[in-house]
Amino acid sequence: MGVDSHLIAEVDAAALAEHIDGLAALYRTCFSEPPWCEPEERFTGFAQRFAAHLAQPGVRGLVTRHGDGIAGVIYGWPAPERVPDSPFYRAIFDAVAPAERHLLRSPALEVVELMVAPRHRGRGLGRALLRRFTDGHRRAWLCTHRDAPVRGLYDTEGWAVRGSFTDRDGVPLLLYLLDRT
Repeated sequence: MGVDSHLIAEVDAAALAEHIDGLAALYRTCFSEPPWCEPEERFTGFAQRFAAHLAQPGVRGLVTRHGDGIAGVIYGWPAPERVPDSPFYRAIFDAVAPAERHLLRSPALEVVELMVAPRHRGRGLGRALLRRFTDGHRRAWLCTHRDAPVRGLYDTEGWAVRGSFTDRDGVPLLLYLLDRT
């Protein structure tokens, strides 16, 4: 079962919203394992965070289904020109050298979530989603756990670590940047 057996569909906010149950289940599956080991309140709060994500200007994504479930998803939105006033964004921008902070603003693409169900990993699905989602963008960025296995994918796809920080829950995160300029 390679990536060719998965149909990847482009989706906007409304179409992403239709997948909330499947995405909540996928989120639980992906982030209950090490290194994430997210607490139960993160899973019960998924719907609220997801609604906030869907409200972002220009949110779009790719969803792939296999059988009766979601095999993988990636979504995000165009980075804003101004840094959003939140602890998370302040931590991200503080983690980057001042001379590079402009790289995280518009016209960059923010990759908010990339999730692949464990039984579909190792077959190129995550790579296909990441490449297709960032295609046509000169710059994109994302954050991931310092110990996440997906780092190997980012490293081989030309993404570079540009900073590190610890989020408000004590999770050690790395900021990856793809710069095709």
